[in-house]
Amino acid sequence: MSCRSKATVLAWDSAKHAKDFPEASLNLPSTGVCFSGGGTRAMNCALGQMKGLQEARLWDNIGYVSAVSGGSWASTIFTYYRDGAANDKELLGNIIRPDQITLDTLNYMNKGFMGKVITNSLEDNLFERLGLDLISFGLLQKMDYIWIDGVGHTYLKEFGLYDPERPKYFTLNDATRSDILKRNPKLKKDDFIIVHDQEGDIKRPFLVLNSSLLAPAKNLPLRNPENLSVFNYTPLYIGSNHPLQVIDTNLISQKLVKFNAGGGFVEAFGFGSDLLKSQSKGPIGSPSELRVKLSKKRFEIVDATGTSSAAFGAIVSSNALAQLPSKYLPGFSLNNLIPEEEYWPIKKDGLIGNQEQYRFTDGGNLENYGLITLLQRGVERIVVFINTDTPLSTDCNPSPDNPPLPSEVDSDLYPLFGYPIGDQVNNQVFAKRDFNIVYNGLKASKEAGSTVMTKTTLHTKHNKWWGIPEGQKVEILWVYNEHVLKWEQELTQPVIDEIAKGSRGEFPDFPLYKLIFENGFSKGISLSKPQVNLLYQLSAWNVYSNQDAYDFLRSK
Repeated sequence: MSCRSKATVLAWDSAKHAKDFPEASLNLPSTGVCFSGGGTRAMNCALGQMKGLQEARLWDNIGYVSAVSGGSWASTIFTYYRDGAANDKELLGNIIRPDQITLDTLNYMNKGFMGKVITNSLEDNLFERLGLDLISFGLLQKMDYIWIDGVGHTYLKEFGLYDPERPKYFTLNDATRSDILKRNPKLKKDDFIIVHDQEGDIKRPFLVLNSSLLAPAKNLPLRNPENLSVFNYTPLYIGSNHPLQVIDTNLISQKLVKFNAGGGFVEAFGFGSDLLKSQSKGPIGSPSELRVKLSKKRFEIVDATGTSSAAFGAIVSSNALAQLPSKYLPGFSLNNLIPEEEYWPIKKDGLIGNQEQYRFTDGGNLENYGLITLLQRGVERIVVFINTDTPLSTDCNPSPDNPPLPSEVDSDLYPLFGYPIGDQVNNQVFAKRDFNIVYNGLKASKEAGSTVMTKTTLHTKHNKWWGIPEGQKVEILWVYNEHVLKWEQELTQPVIDEIAKGSRGEFPDFPLYKLIFENGFSKGISLSKPQVNLLYQLSAWNVYSNQDAYDFLRSK
């Protein structure tokens, strides 16, 4: 815990155009990579894809990384790591050509390799923290921090990004840290971590971690779970660009509730702080200096990446049965597991909204790729890694009257084209007819036994909910996690035989590892060393063996 110091933080009104986002001054390339959610499978795929991009020498050409859930775990470590690996070569591991992969090599992991933490047990950490909460009645472990604490211990601690005894803020670089310290002399240089910047290592793109903003805690449970708003955590700022006014019904009281969802940004170290009473709530500029009292608990990078992966939140927040126990047994319900922070949105008129305890959850509850975040910023060339566990059906025949099914194609893809499902009712950003272009391209590559990917040039449809304009041109390479016959045929025979065993072998669902229980109930979401290594090698190969497809990312 930090003392509640008074501080001066920067805040920004919502951006009307790409040039209005706070990072515009960095002159980033108009390119981005999306690492989707999907737990340890998505983390595993993203790690291989990062290595593939390194092998193809593409990182210098990428302006943004936008990540969700398991993709956030990998992207957080990649962007900020301070320990655990001496350099990127150790962190990202070594490529082995398919004909050199053996069952022995699949059991080996080099020092510092990020893939090692994918074999750790998140469940053990969560149960340990839940027990600590129960026996201490919340004194030693806050209920709403159990998930984040578990993620920190399981994945981030080894890389110097989580130490409960020495919490640290995060910011972009030495310059932004120096600016913060100049405005706030009570803070110290060692209070912050910055983006990894080591000579000889990859130049990091601008990272955006995506979660979903639910609602003020007092308003839950809500009738409509689709009242989610995308929420961004970056090295420069935290917030949600497009302000929304939400009217909904509380499921227990049946009363109408009205609240602001999203709008504007504040410096990361100032998130969760209280506005001083002397601070004017008049319209703010971009940026504006605001006087605040910092939160007792520092908002860390583990809070951002942990919230981005809190998948249970949307279900619990719209379930009256899950909410009721908290009315009578405070601290002892699923409701209280949802991450919670003090938040004051900045409304459409630039005025600061009411400061309340808001709940936040997994970005994948709303949009599992992080693509909408990049479209809001006008990014022109994007690679979307769909790190799914859904096999791509080659028998789907989608039409306006015959929408695709979740069993036929990843269910986060078609809502972007106007086929709503679950909470994703406001996500259409492309014409419905364009879905067939994407699907047919993916289908053709699967039937050819190649990397399942396709490149498209699309134009956005106006989306009022997300603030996406009509007619914005974007080139997208869609890369789908699937079997690749050409790669598998190059493997050594013992590995081919082991894959062929299916549920009786080491790789039951390769490469479509289940979100949970891939290795049985007791293993939760952890994967074995051979499983991690095999998916890592395929994911890297899908990039470096198809370099021509990625050339559109290079500077023009």
